[in-house]
Amino acid sequence: MPWAHQQLVIRSEAGQEEPARGPERLGEASLPRPEGPLVWFHTGGESEAMALPELIARLGLEREDLNMLVTTERFSPHHQLEALLPQTALHQYAPYEVPQAVEAFLEHWKPDLAVWADRSLHPVMLSGMAEENLPVVMIDGRMPDEAGQRWRWRPGMVKVLLRQFSHILAADAQSARNLRRLGASSHRVELSGYLQEGSAPLPYVESERDYLADIFAARPVWLAVSVAPGEETLIIETHRQASRRSHRLMLILVPECSSDGPALAARLHEDGWRVALRSTDDEPGADVQILVADQPGELGLWYRLAPVTVMGQTFEGQAPRNPHEAAALGSAILFGPHPARFGERFNRLAEAGAARRVPDSSKLGDELEALLSPERAATMAAAAWEVSTSGAEVSDRICELIMDTLDRRGV
Repeated sequence: MPWAHQQLVIRSEAGQEEPARGPERLGEASLPRPEGPLVWFHTGGESEAMALPELIARLGLEREDLNMLVTTERFSPHHQLEALLPQTALHQYAPYEVPQAVEAFLEHWKPDLAVWADRSLHPVMLSGMAEENLPVVMIDGRMPDEAGQRWRWRPGMVKVLLRQFSHILAADAQSARNLRRLGASSHRVELSGYLQEGSAPLPYVESERDYLADIFAARPVWLAVSVAPGEETLIIETHRQASRRSHRLMLILVPECSSDGPALAARLHEDGWRVALRSTDDEPGADVQILVADQPGELGLWYRLAPVTVMGQTFEGQAPRNPHEAAALGSAILFGPHPARFGERFNRLAEAGAARRVPDSSKLGDELEALLSPERAATMAAAAWEVSTSGAEVSDRICELIMDTLDRRGV
C-alpha cells in the first residue's frame, strides 16, 4: 500500500492523523476483537458520531451480549467521543479507501452488521462489505440536491453502491427523494428523520423543582448555561438591559466550571447585584436578581424552571452543551455565532422554530426581551418538544431495525 503509507505520513506531519494510531488507517487494528456478535457503526467524524453513544447504550440494554465498534475518518485530538462511549463500545479510525486496508480491517473485526452513518459513499469500503456479504443499514441518510447532482455524473457507480444497503433511513424528504432517483430501491428507503443526541431528558428532583417554582412564583426567569469566563460580561449586561423592562426578572447563571461559582458570586455582589449562591444553599428570594447555580448535576432542574435558555460558549469558548438537553425539556434556545461541534443540531432546531441564532452579541439583549413574552417562548418550547420527540422515535426505529437484521442472520 505505497500510496496509503505515503498519505499517512503526509497527514500525520500535517497534524491530520494521530501518529500513535496511524496504523489503524491502514487496516491494522490496535484492539482485539471482542467475543460475541459485533455491530459496526461507521461515520465521518466525531461531531457526526455524537448521537451514537446514547443509541449504543440503549442497544446494550436490549442485548447484553452485543459488542459495538465505532469508526470515524477524521482525526479529533479531543477524543470526546471515546469518553462518551459505553464500555461495550470500541473506537477505531476507519481504514483508508484502499482495498488492502479495507480487507485487513474486515478480516480482523468480522462484523455481523454494518450501520452506515457517514454522509459520503465510499466505494472501496462498501465494495469490501459486499464481498463479505455483510448487511449494511444506512441511518441518518442525507443526499441534498448538490450532492445528488455530483453523483449523477457517475450513475452506474452510485446505483451499485446504494443497492448494497438493505435498508436506508433517510433524514429528510429531500434526501429520500434524491436517494431513490439515484437508484436506491424505493421499498428500502424510509423517511425517518434525524438521529439526535441527548433525546433522553436530564434527571431532576421533583420536590426541589416544586419548591423553587413556588419561590419564583410569577417571576420571569431565564437561564444562561455553561457560561465561559469571557462571556460573563455579555450575560450580565444582557440581564441588565432586560431588567430595565422586566424589573422582577431573575437570571440563573451556570458557570462553565462549577468551582468558579463562589468567586463569580462575590464579583457580582461587589458590582451591586443581589446574588444567591446555590452551593451555599442561599435562598433565591424575591429580592435576588441572579442565582449562581454552581452545583453539578442540576441542569435538568434549571431547564425545567427556565422558559428561555442562552447556550454559553456559543459566543466565546469551545465546548457548548448539547442544545437538545434544553429542547427536550421545553426551554426556548438562544445561541451565538460559534456553536462548534453542535452547529448542525443548533441549525436544525432553528429551522424548526425551537431556537434562534444571535449572530451579533450586541443583539442578545433584544432577542432575550422578545422571548420573555410568554406566548413567544411557549411557541418555541412547543417546537423544541416536537423536535425532541421525533428524535426519540428515530432511535426506536433504528434499534428495531438493527435487532430485526441480527435476528434474521441468526446472530
